[in-house]
Amino acid sequence: MLVVVATLLAYLPALRAGYVWDDDYYVTQNLLLREVSGLWRIWVPGQTPQYYPVVFLTFWLEYQLWQLEPFGYHLTNVLLHAANALLLARLATRLMLPWPWALAAVFALHPVHVESVAWITERKNVLSTFGYLLAALAWFRFDASRGDGEPRPWRHYPAVVLWFLFALLAKTVTCSLPAALILLHVWRRDRLDARRLLPLLPLFALGVVLALHTAHLERTQVGADGADFAWTFVERTWIAGNALAFYAGKLVWPWPLIFFYPRWQLDIADVSGWWPVALCALVALGALFAFARGRRGPAVALAFFAGSLFPALGYFNVYPMLYSFVADHFQYLGSLGVLALLVAAFRRLVQRVPGARWLGGAVLVALGALTFHRCFAFADEETLWRDTIAQNPNAWMAQNNLACLEMDRGELGAALVRLRQAAELVTSNKERGRIARNIARVLSRLGRFQEEYEVLDRAQREVGGCEMRLARSLERLGRDDEALPWYERA
Repeated sequence: MLVVVATLLAYLPALRAGYVWDDDYYVTQNLLLREVSGLWRIWVPGQTPQYYPVVFLTFWLEYQLWQLEPFGYHLTNVLLHAANALLLARLATRLMLPWPWALAAVFALHPVHVESVAWITERKNVLSTFGYLLAALAWFRFDASRGDGEPRPWRHYPAVVLWFLFALLAKTVTCSLPAALILLHVWRRDRLDARRLLPLLPLFALGVVLALHTAHLERTQVGADGADFAWTFVERTWIAGNALAFYAGKLVWPWPLIFFYPRWQLDIADVSGWWPVALCALVALGALFAFARGRRGPAVALAFFAGSLFPALGYFNVYPMLYSFVADHFQYLGSLGVLALLVAAFRRLVQRVPGARWLGGAVLVALGALTFHRCFAFADEETLWRDTIAQNPNAWMAQNNLACLEMDRGELGAALVRLRQAAELVTSNKERGRIARNIARVLSRLGRFQEEYEVLDRAQREVGGCEMRLARSLERLGRDDEALPWYERA
């Protein structure tokens, strides 16, 4: 009860928040939620922004209950996060991990998870982790005999498969579950024979199929493909090493937290930029050395951390990497490995220094306070973009999105200045065209049609995708003969 109450208190500002960014595609402008047919259309690939039908099923049900009142959606996210903390404590108790309830409290109150909880769209994380933890608990009920020849309770196996499928259909990052279960068996020194491993094969197959489907949709439907993602394997390794070090650092010292972190300059020729990769390699070697000496915990925890994060480390194309190579919500599930390791290390400290127990209480209070404070950034879209720009002035996507809000309010001069600043900062060819089209919209509303045409003409030559807007711009200038071919191309 303390964990649940502490979670609700820490996330009180989120309960009063509104909608931000992708919430329009997922909820507020998603017509599938308003139609009876949407109940089965959400299961058809291509009907929703991403193929996570279990997430959209919850949104559909909630829309029937409270339509577009944001409080209900936020409350569901917070309660799911609290439930995940309770399930984590239950699983940690079953595995005899040190201080399971301390681990649950740290997970529940850690501010790095605010992005996954306070942002309605990231229902994907809290819901998929809910299914993931239930599948893990069902597995260890199924594996209760621990391979000693006793008959297995097969009645639990369908629950393993169904909860794992539930997790995958909420977010396919959970495809790592079968590998994570093997890691936990290694940590417990269980025998890894065919009797234990064969039931995992259907889980591996499910995970691979749905993960590959998500990767395909990310490229073909979301747009994570093309020159912006043409990194070599060495460059992707550089990104992955820097990302792993970054995520671990944020779990240890969660300040500052930014919606769009500064995007690193990808320069593999700069030796100094490889230090995070070298650090990760040294930590891995140290964990393997400890494993060989009989201390399996660090290696297993870090392998879980890296394995759960692997889909978001850069080896697969993920569209948000146009804005930043890292994001807090990417490590919601993976954080469990490092947090378990930190709690175990702190327990050893308390055993040696009894007064350190009070430090643990202070850490929990500090984490809860940071979470409470971070929730205010998600109050509404404008607050989020202003908070992001204040901490990362080069966040061109935040500049673009804030300018769109200013445009909607009729603040055209301010919007034009902000959009031109974003155009100077943008690093993505895909997004350069979006910003150019927004600049043209402002110029059109200001009656500056010649400038609008010049912006669109340049954008069409550089990145394309402006045929219809260019045709309309030419028509406004009275140049119908030139507009007609662009209409035909559009």
